Amino acid sequence: MVLPTRSADESTDRVLEGLVLDTTCVVATAKTFKALADQCQDLSTRTRLTQHPSNLPRALCAVLQRTLNDLRQLSSSESSRADDIFLLIQTLRCMGNLSADNNDARAQLLEHGGVASIGSVLGIAEAQSEPLLTRAAFGAALNVALDHAECSKALLAAGALHPHLQVLGTGVPSDVWPIVCMSLDNLCEHDDAAAQFEGHSDYAASVVRTLSLLSRRADGDQLARGAMRTLVWVLCETVEKSAPVRRQLCSPSAVLAIFDLLDFYLSLPKPKEEDDDDSTPAPAPALPNRPIRQSAANRYADAVTQAIVGVSGEDEALAALFSSQPLTSRLVSILTSNEAGSPRADAMAAAAALCLGNLARTDDHCTRLVAEHSAVVTTLIHEWLIPRSVNVRTRHAASGLLKNLCLPPANRPSLAAMGLVAAAAASVKSAVVPIQANCIGILRHLANGSPEPDTVLEMVNVALADALSVVKETDVDAIRCEATRLIATIAKRVYLTEGNRVARDVIDDSVFDLVTPLVRLVMLDGVRHPLLRQESLVALTVLATQPRHVGGILRLLVKENSAPLAKPPTTDAITEVEQNGFAEVLADLITNGADTPFPQAALQAKSLVTQLATSSATESDEGVSVLHTMLIPLLS
Repeated sequence: MVLPTRSADESTDRVLEGLVLDTTCVVATAKTFKALADQCQDLSTRTRLTQHPSNLPRALCAVLQRTLNDLRQLSSSESSRADDIFLLIQTLRCMGNLSADNNDARAQLLEHGGVASIGSVLGIAEAQSEPLLTRAAFGAALNVALDHAECSKALLAAGALHPHLQVLGTGVPSDVWPIVCMSLDNLCEHDDAAAQFEGHSDYAASVVRTLSLLSRRADGDQLARGAMRTLVWVLCETVEKSAPVRRQLCSPSAVLAIFDLLDFYLSLPKPKEEDDDDSTPAPAPALPNRPIRQSAANRYADAVTQAIVGVSGEDEALAALFSSQPLTSRLVSILTSNEAGSPRADAMAAAAALCLGNLARTDDHCTRLVAEHSAVVTTLIHEWLIPRSVNVRTRHAASGLLKNLCLPPANRPSLAAMGLVAAAAASVKSAVVPIQANCIGILRHLANGSPEPDTVLEMVNVALADALSVVKETDVDAIRCEATRLIATIAKRVYLTEGNRVARDVIDDSVFDLVTPLVRLVMLDGVRHPLLRQESLVALTVLATQPRHVGGILRLLVKENSAPLAKPPTTDAITEVEQNGFAEVLADLITNGADTPFPQAALQAKSLVTQLATSSATESDEGVSVLHTMLIPLLS
């Protein structure tokens, strides 16, 4: 069939009208639409067909709906059904080709109900079992709705999402996989898709099963691998956006399947086009509770890892996943693998540590993990946390898991005995902020409660100097505050707890300045972090009982000595806060602190001044004068 020119528009419309009205010449109608479908592969042709007042979109919609109704009549003969399927295929081909990159055609098909009819066709049995119809139907769905929100919405409303997932689980030809996956990806970008995923508990599991099936076919099958790439993004984006979908996957079998998928991607050879470029800047550090991104070569593995983190982070997953012997054994096997150092093993270990870190969010799980899997914990400390580990992602994940394991007091002696103090101390000055934050947090947890004297002494020997250096040098507020809390905790353990005489002697015989970082926190961060200010004031009160430190506190009562401490490391501006010294800050707390949301600071400031008044009797520092003239009178 040759496409008519504009002078024959009326004749063309009459032909199309005849096709709509004639219900007997099914094969002839199919051949006409086949010819039109072939010619619509040309952009200028399909543009002409929709720019002039053509009846083609309306005719296609009417014939599609009529043929669909005929197929639903179970009484029709086998030959009649074959003719109807042939017509259906050619009608869908014509609709798909006509609407490719053609919003005018899409709008007309949508107006005449054709888009909804395509959604209905996807759900019939023949669309799942007849390869040519499968290709035509899903191809039409893809072309009609691609980047077109209204058509995507109409397809979703017609129930098109389920047939996409259903056909992926059947034995369709491999060349159809990419079409179905691309169409599914396009539909899932629409806001209405999330509600359908959430309303059908088997949708997310269907995607995981399909990915498992494709991974077995992907070796040497580029089409299957391409389909996997699209489907992985569908899964990962849906998991990221929707908590109900994450909860659908909160089963050991689903998580194990996702780990298998991660292993598949990590085992693939690195594609040529994804070779690392030395000129490409390294990815920025992630927040401590999220995995650090991998290079572009592993972006699919990175997306799958994030899906594992999302699913295992759901509260509903805790009990079922942690108590699963197959999953626990898999995670233990990954973390104790003798392949440590290979990119694949490191990336698998990072995902396993992140997963375990999410599952270790209760005291019971943490204590059981340390008691029942001490070999894994030892490996985490000595293989995955230590700075010589080349994989930053794995070190970050291991540090997060170990920090969680330190939360129950019952675990702390065992973890310290396993060598965690020295391993964490080695990263106190790490340039990777998430690892640095986790390791400082580990040390602070180990110092809390009633640590053994040997643990306190080890902290003083291997961690205190670096913590003091970090507080002085870092421009990251969170790191400065956390390191100061560690210093305050060590000071309290050393000087308040019996049995720490050796650690006390080490500090007293050293040049360690414990006072300055504590005063800096009170002045610089106290208003924003009242709890940390309180902890620092408590530690300063403890230090004020020691002759080794009381002189340093008195010296900082002089405004000229302490005012610079209120200046942020990266700020040159002079502010009103910087004009005050430590004595002025204490005076303000004593005078006005009781009216603040954290009135305990006023009481602690008074305790500090009272202790200084007692300890300064033999001091001649110029700060003594400030103490007696400015602060002591406020106590009455």
